[in-house]
Amino acid sequence: TDLNRCLGLSDLTFLSIGGMIGSGLYVLTGTVAHNFAGGSIVLSYLFAAIASALSAFCYAEFAARIPVTGSAYQFTYLSVGEFWAFVIGWNVLLEHAVSVSAVAKSLSGYFDSLIGFKMKEYLVVHTPMPGGILASYPDFFAAGIVIIVTIIVATGVKFTSRFTTILAAVNLAILVLIFSTGMYLANINNWTTVRGGFFPHGFAGTISGASTLVFSYVGYEIVASVTEEAKNPNRDVPLALLISICVAALAYVGASAALTLMVPWYDIVISAPFPAAYAQRGWNWAKYVVSIGALAAMSTSIVTALVVVPRYVYAMASDGLIMPWFNTVNKTTGTPVIATVTTGIFCIVMALVFSLHSLVEFISIGQLLACSFVSFCVIKLRYEPNDVSQLAEEAATHDNGTELQKVRPPSDTTIPNSTSMADSVVSPTDSLNDHCGIIKDSIMTSATILFSLTCNVIWKCGIYNAFTWFILLLVVFIFLSLFFLFFICMFTQDQTIKTYKVPFVPIIPFASIMVNIILMLKLQKLTWLRLAIWMAIGLIIYFGYGYRHSKSRK
Repeated sequence: TDLNRCLGLSDLTFLSIGGMIGSGLYVLTGTVAHNFAGGSIVLSYLFAAIASALSAFCYAEFAARIPVTGSAYQFTYLSVGEFWAFVIGWNVLLEHAVSVSAVAKSLSGYFDSLIGFKMKEYLVVHTPMPGGILASYPDFFAAGIVIIVTIIVATGVKFTSRFTTILAAVNLAILVLIFSTGMYLANINNWTTVRGGFFPHGFAGTISGASTLVFSYVGYEIVASVTEEAKNPNRDVPLALLISICVAALAYVGASAALTLMVPWYDIVISAPFPAAYAQRGWNWAKYVVSIGALAAMSTSIVTALVVVPRYVYAMASDGLIMPWFNTVNKTTGTPVIATVTTGIFCIVMALVFSLHSLVEFISIGQLLACSFVSFCVIKLRYEPNDVSQLAEEAATHDNGTELQKVRPPSDTTIPNSTSMADSVVSPTDSLNDHCGIIKDSIMTSATILFSLTCNVIWKCGIYNAFTWFILLLVVFIFLSLFFLFFICMFTQDQTIKTYKVPFVPIIPFASIMVNIILMLKLQKLTWLRLAIWMAIGLIIYFGYGYRHSKSRK
């Protein structure tokens, strides 16, 4: 690899914190509290933190075991093959690109609110747009922000890490101020006696809010994407993920509680919730201080999200699934500069064309889908004979830094008619690891489908008031799921893994899959429509170019 190994534990931790505390707190909090959860947004953040922590455990095992760039894309490639890896990579890169545009527009809205919305008033009159899914005016300020951040990211990951560390420290200081002043101004009646009370849209609204807020904890995806640039991924990645999720959960719960206790949920201003809340309570000085923290946090969030997308593009281009020029690395900065610039242009277009509301609705489904696949892959590689551990060790000892997917198995383990990188690495018949029990894919697939059906029945029960036959189906599906889970536990796990391992496998990965499916079922219809359209474009690219130019297929 040409990427530069220069990130330590503090770099990874602040990179993750910067990616988490920004998009969630200052972009999604107002939308979720006003439209879905009200005061119960504190529970939404807790549920989202639990779902993210379960997924982060699985990411940490793969990131430590397979320290290559590409995160969920590479993990899926090594486990279940090229096609599903493309599906995951294609969706996650859009997810982060959308978040860059959404946070840039929100940052623009915060700044505009400080100057009395003069930019909005001018652009609505002189450059009007249709509105709705599209923006009501082109946000040139947001586009300028993306241009500046693209230049920063293209200068190198070490400089980017230092930049995000400074801004993350400023943001954490502002969060302490928000919590302390918010508790001083708190009015418990805003949780109890206001219209709708603590659950204005019911508990279903709380879960819907959690499904959107999962993206608030997406910092672990950022850490997993830069493991190839970490000095000691085996130790630093799991620690960075644990520290950052705990810090982010405390910050989110504290800040959202302060917000919803300061003002009723229906008075929250979606575009700038915290400054508007302080203005409503007459604390104008706090409005400006908090806005500084919001600008710093959102700047950090844009930077970290823009770090992820080019590395997904780089990894997919390296495997021949998209055009080869995207894996060009600048020798001076050690960054995939063409992928970075192309990503920046794509984000600029979305920031100019789409409204903030439509961009927010687009997020989360790709991340939930990726987390489910990574959890599934942990079980698969833990129980199925494979050569990943040995190949990872060989890759780590190569003096020339050869990428993991280019390391061949020993000559006595040739695999005929291999069609994908996963097929050449994971082979039950020719594995070097003879102590790991073989588990059939049909068993794992059946258990996963049963968990999905169980989650769907739980959802339907809430709609149809839990009729008897729904309860019977629920009991049957839970029984069969537990049976298959117990059946998987009867096999011997891979004992050759020397890096970090997820505890309580397969229980934690299955729990992660189940939670992610429940959250996906609560997403908006527009999100699923986006998924269908984006996947149609991706499949055209894959079968039109990637399938024929795949390096592993050659």
